[in-house]
Amino acid sequence: DEASSLEDLVAAAEEEGSVTIYSSTGLDQLNDVADAFEEEYPGIDVEVVRGNDADNIPRVETELSTGTSGADLLITSNEIWVKEHAAAGDFLDPSASPQIAGEGDYDTEQYVHDGNYFEIGAAVLTFAWNTDDVLDGVEDYPDLLDPQFGGGRLAVIDPAVSPSVVDFYLWLEEEFGESYVEDLAAQEPRIYPSALPIGEALTSGEVSAAVYAAPVQLVPAAENGAPVDFGISESGAWGARFYGMIPSSSDSPNAAALLADFILTAEGQDLIQPNAGTVIDTPNSLITNDRVRKQDLEAIAPEPAAAFVEEWNSMFR
Repeated sequence: DEASSLEDLVAAAEEEGSVTIYSSTGLDQLNDVADAFEEEYPGIDVEVVRGNDADNIPRVETELSTGTSGADLLITSNEIWVKEHAAAGDFLDPSASPQIAGEGDYDTEQYVHDGNYFEIGAAVLTFAWNTDDVLDGVEDYPDLLDPQFGGGRLAVIDPAVSPSVVDFYLWLEEEFGESYVEDLAAQEPRIYPSALPIGEALTSGEVSAAVYAAPVQLVPAAENGAPVDFGISESGAWGARFYGMIPSSSDSPNAAALLADFILTAEGQDLIQPNAGTVIDTPNSLITNDRVRKQDLEAIAPEPAAAFVEEWNSMFR
């Protein structure tokens, strides 16, 4: 049963004594998870290596190719890389975790994938507004086409920064109509390179609303008095799903499975995914992963993505 399988896993993990996690999720959140895990399992030390995918993935590739231990648990949003290495057999079976074995609340049928990788949560980007400027708020994406947001009062993100952002615009067209992006362009919006300056522009009142903003940034800002708020569409949300895996080069696979198990509980989800997408529906969940866009990898391959950016530029610039 779950209790006995967890006991067995804890015993094996304590023999290993430590676990190293490489992740592109937030450093504060990772440290919170590490602290809570070490309190729950005092016989196991957690080393957190926070880096973006451009840093972490080459390190893991070197570890895999040389058989050198480094990452015991990797969390990344690079789905193309994950699928390639899953197909190559580079990840260990994580089902020593009772959650991943289907003995807990985690939906294994939906979130555990062939090749031994599994969903951790999702970074969510959504519409937002300045509460001083927009007293009645914004209900959904179509409201951003209101004339009050014309003439530079609306923030949009430049799709040239990442193929993932191309997918965001494709999702808007799928959910809100083929002309939606063209209608956004007619608002003569301000163009920004990422969610961070968009959040700052909302806070300062440089814009009144945004099509693409990060709740993980806006919630702390609002708690500190910034006049910002956001909503989640009835159609779900666009985001980047985070995937977890145990590289075959790990020398602490049991501790890695135990850490993954902890992350996939309600407590672990609230710690690692605040103001984001979760794989367990907790009282603090913003949205669950089943309602987060699954990116269209074919449509954002280099050639179609470049064609979309060219078309987008012709509309917005």
